[in-house]
Amino acid sequence: MQKFTSLLLCLLLSVASLSAANNKSKKPTHKKITKTYSNASLKDVIEDIGKRANYTINYAEAELDLLQPVNVKLKDVSATTALKKILGKQYIVKAKKSVINITNVPVPPTVYQVAATAPSHVEEDEERIIRTYEDTTFSVTCKMQTQRIDPDPLPEIPYTPKGHYVQAMLGLGYGSMGYTLTGNQSNGLLPEGKIGKNTGDLQGLLQVQYAYYFHNNWGVTAGLAFSAYGSYGVLNTTARWNEQGDSDGELYNHLTEANKWKEHQITHIVEVPVGIQCMYPLNEDNLRLQAGIGLRVGVPVYNKWALKSGAIEHVGEYPQWGMTIRDQQDRDFYTEQIGNDWSKDRQPLNLKSFALAFDANVGLAVPITQQIDLLCGLYFQINCIDLNNYSQKDLGWQQPNAEADYRKHNFMETYEGLIATNTVNHVLPWGLGLKVGVQWHHKEKTPAPQPTFIKIQVCDTTITLATRHDTIIKPKQEAAKEIIRLMHKSVIWFDVNSTKPKLEPATIIQDIAAILRENPNQRIIVSGHASKEGNARRNRILSEKRAQAVADLIIAEGIPAAQLSVEAHSSDIEYTVTEGQTHTIALDRRVEIIPIEE
Repeated sequence: MQKFTSLLLCLLLSVASLSAANNKSKKPTHKKITKTYSNASLKDVIEDIGKRANYTINYAEAELDLLQPVNVKLKDVSATTALKKILGKQYIVKAKKSVINITNVPVPPTVYQVAATAPSHVEEDEERIIRTYEDTTFSVTCKMQTQRIDPDPLPEIPYTPKGHYVQAMLGLGYGSMGYTLTGNQSNGLLPEGKIGKNTGDLQGLLQVQYAYYFHNNWGVTAGLAFSAYGSYGVLNTTARWNEQGDSDGELYNHLTEANKWKEHQITHIVEVPVGIQCMYPLNEDNLRLQAGIGLRVGVPVYNKWALKSGAIEHVGEYPQWGMTIRDQQDRDFYTEQIGNDWSKDRQPLNLKSFALAFDANVGLAVPITQQIDLLCGLYFQINCIDLNNYSQKDLGWQQPNAEADYRKHNFMETYEGLIATNTVNHVLPWGLGLKVGVQWHHKEKTPAPQPTFIKIQVCDTTITLATRHDTIIKPKQEAAKEIIRLMHKSVIWFDVNSTKPKLEPATIIQDIAAILRENPNQRIIVSGHASKEGNARRNRILSEKRAQAVADLIIAEGIPAAQLSVEAHSSDIEYTVTEGQTHTIALDRRVEIIPIEE
C-alpha cells in the first residue's frame, strides 16, 4: 500500500511539473498596431499602445513630456517600434517579456565656469606666496516641455432648414387596379355596357428617400419605394354561344350565367420616386406644413390573380322547341362552383414590366428633436402608363385542366383571369391613404475648439563655489623643462566602452601627483579621448567620463583641483604613434596628461 501511495504521488508530481512547463512555455501574444493618432497627448498614446499590443509600459513621468501632441500614422508595427518612432532617439525603449521600459538618455548639463580675477585671501611667508581664489561654477540643465492652451468654446452653429434629410414613410389606404368590366367582345356574345364591377382593396406603401433643401422652403427628393395595389372584379352577366351542337347532334344556344363570380388581382411594384418637396413653418416651435409632388418609375415584381367565390351555370336554349334546359350534366348543362370545380390557387397575372406613376402628398412635420420630425399626412398616387399588355381574348369559361371531356367547352376560350380578357380596358393602379413616418435632418455640429500647444524651455541652475589656491614658491625655482620631461605625454589606456583606467605602471598616478605636489605652480591638462566606434554623442560622453575619472584619481592624492584642467575630445584626435609604432584603434581609447608650459 505504501509503495502504491509513493507511486501515485510521483505520478501527480510529474503531471504537475508537465503542466507548469506547458504554462511556462505559453508566451503572451502581442498584436501589431495599425492606428493613426492625430493631436493626441503622448500619455494617451502610450496607454492606447499598451492596451492594443498587450504590454505593460513603465516610465517616469518626470522624464517624459506627457502633454506633447502626437501626430503619427502606424501600420502593422510592434509596440517597441511605434514608441521609438514617436519618442525619437532621446529615449531608450526596451521590451522584456510583456513589459516595456522607457528611459531617457540623460543630457549632460551645460557648465559655465567663472574664475575669480582677484584673490579673496593672500598668505605670504619667506618661502612662498599663497593666493586663494573663489571660482564660481554654473551647471545648467534644460529641457523642453509642452504647455497646453485651451481656447474659448466656439459659438453654436444656428439651425437652418436647408441641408440634407433622410425620410422614411409607411402608408396604408384604399386602392384599385384601375379598370372597368364591359361587354366589348368582338363576337358580340356579351351584352354591351358594364357586365360587372371592380371594387378596390387595401393599398400599401413603404418608402425611404433622401431630400436636399436648397432653400428654406424648397427641396428635391429621390429614393426607393414599394407599392402594393389590389382589386376585386365581380361578374354578374350572361354570355352566349349560338348554334352549338349537343351530344345528340341537335343545335342549341349555350348560355353561361355568371353569379357573383369574384376574382382578386394584386400587383407589387418596386419604384424609384423623384420629386419636389416644400416645407412651410406654421409656428415658432418649428411645426411645418409639408407637401410634395413627383413621379415614380417602377417595375412590377409580383402579379397574381385568384378566384374567391361565385358560380357559373351552363344553360341550353333550344329555340326550335321553345325550351330551356338546366341541370342535366349528360347534356353539358350544370353549375360550376369556385372551390369545387375551379381552383382558388393564385395564377400569374400578365402585366407590362414597366410602370410610371404620379404621386402627391401633404401633411405635417412635427418636431420631436431639433433633428428628428414625425411625419403624418395624406398621399395619392396613380399610374400614368397602362399596365395592360393587350394580349386579351374573348371571355370564355373553358377550364384549363378539365377532367371530363364535356367540361372542356372547346368552343370557348380558356379562362386565364379577367385581365387576360377583352372585357377589361386600361389597367391604371391607384391608391389613396394615410402615411406616417420620420425624417432626420443633418445639422452641422459646432466643431470642438482645438487646443494649441507651445514649447517652453525649463532650466535648473546649480551654483557651486570652488576654492582655488595659487602658490608661488620664493626660494626654490625648478626648471620647467625638467618637469615637462618627467611628465611629457603620460598616457593611461582604457578598454572598449570602459571608464575604468588601466594603470600601467601601477604607480603612474602617484608619480604624477608627486611631481605636482613638489611643483604647486605647475598645471596640467587631463585630455580624454575615445575610438571611432559608436556614435559621436556617446563618444563625447565617454571621453569626458574617462578624463574625469583620471582627474579624480589625481585629486584623491591631495592635488588641488586648480592644478588640473579637464578636456574631452571624443574621437576627433587619433593617437600619434612614434617611429616604429603601428596605429591601432585601441590606442585611441586613452587619457593623456599634458603639462601646461608657463
